[in-house]
Amino acid sequence: MLSYDEQLFQQTNGQIGEKLEQALEEPSLFDENLPIWGAPMYSDTFLLKQERAEKICFQLVKYYWGKFDLFFYDAFSKANMNVDMANEKMGQFFAQPQNRKQLFTFLHTQGEVEFEQLIEFIFAKAIRTPRPQTGLNKIYVYKVNNQFFVQPIYCEHEKFWQVIGAKKIYSVFLQLPLKKISRPVELMATFKALLAEQLTVNRVATIVHKLIQKIDFENPKSDELKQLHLLNVRTHFTSGRRHMLKLRKCIYALQRSWSTGEFALNNKEYTLLGYMLFQEAVFKKDYRNILMQGMYLIEEERLNNHAIELVVEYTDVLSSMNPQPDALVKHYRKNYIEHVFYELIDSVVKEEKFEQGIELLRNYELATCTTIFELLQSTDYEDILHKIEATVQRDIAILVDGSIHKVRESLATWQSEYMDPRSPYNAIALMTSQHICNLLKILFYAEEDNLVEKLLAVYKKYLLVPAHFYNLRQFIEHRVMVTR
Repeated sequence: MLSYDEQLFQQTNGQIGEKLEQALEEPSLFDENLPIWGAPMYSDTFLLKQERAEKICFQLVKYYWGKFDLFFYDAFSKANMNVDMANEKMGQFFAQPQNRKQLFTFLHTQGEVEFEQLIEFIFAKAIRTPRPQTGLNKIYVYKVNNQFFVQPIYCEHEKFWQVIGAKKIYSVFLQLPLKKISRPVELMATFKALLAEQLTVNRVATIVHKLIQKIDFENPKSDELKQLHLLNVRTHFTSGRRHMLKLRKCIYALQRSWSTGEFALNNKEYTLLGYMLFQEAVFKKDYRNILMQGMYLIEEERLNNHAIELVVEYTDVLSSMNPQPDALVKHYRKNYIEHVFYELIDSVVKEEKFEQGIELLRNYELATCTTIFELLQSTDYEDILHKIEATVQRDIAILVDGSIHKVRESLATWQSEYMDPRSPYNAIALMTSQHICNLLKILFYAEEDNLVEKLLAVYKKYLLVPAHFYNLRQFIEHRVMVTR
């Protein structure tokens, strides 16, 4: 155990909250009133010089993760090894002093390391292991001001060590210029994750927001500062109703601050902000803004062009499930781009912008599905209208059975269960029903009569939801009266 950590642990008996705050406040000479998250620590007391950090990390990892027992027998058998062979290899690694630097480089390059990552590093392949009862859950290592922040998270009194780790990161940001902190955005994300183990999402978002505000006030503009602002916005986005209500104001302020200059927002970042504004409009049922932000995202293929980068870098904002253009019956919220089209179509109908709606259907495959998109491109499609029913049947069979080999049985199961709120198919059926009714309204307006007739017949056979169908009938009756 690090000497400073041991001292705090003995002083508090492993307790957090008021007991820990008192222990930190006693030696504190900070004049500032810091209402962000209580008392900080002096960074000099816990940051380590490289040689000492290397030694401590090597000893910690060797002591807690340097040996396997028979509990790992199955895991190593699947990798064509046995426990004895694994222990021999691990022993050889820790017996060579030159591996100390190699291990340390791995640790601070990763930032956060768990047991399985160490196994992959040493054995050069991923080995799925059971959660080890080793006494050490993970270890954090970050470079700060040519020194190193090292924080083990022990299994015993885990919450205490999580708070200690968070307090140290908090103190680093309060006491050191941003340019002295390596990978500050990653470190702030670690701070946020450690807080999330202790506090509500609302409280975490408030602390992160206030801390980034203080960092912003005390540091010149830089790309790292911009990324912290983006992390702050993403935190608001993922922290519930109260913070979602502040999101638009927060994004507009960020856009004003970073619209020009060397560190101006790039296209990928504007797309990310556009996506969050779109989802905020969905949250507020603000159909005009859904249309404005949704069209911004799909025009010039903005969202599609940056999809891979956005999903990799901002997994907290964008879901990564692959789109299913062939499917009409599906969970439209599982994929970000399909959800955009789902909400766009709904908003087009709500705002009665049917001309815009038919343009979306004719120009974008994901607004409907491959079959309907192809039918809308065709001038003579009566002979292939049957493909709509085949598409729906296949979609349902895959959802129910996982394959298309038992279509009849799958359809029977679906039809008996999809209206039951307890059914796993209910949410998908409700979403698809709403979407198809919106498609039918747009197609009816565009006088695509044959397509309307066939899609409506398929809908009534497999997906009918009485409330949605009643609303559709009212719409059609109203349209017929208006056009007479």
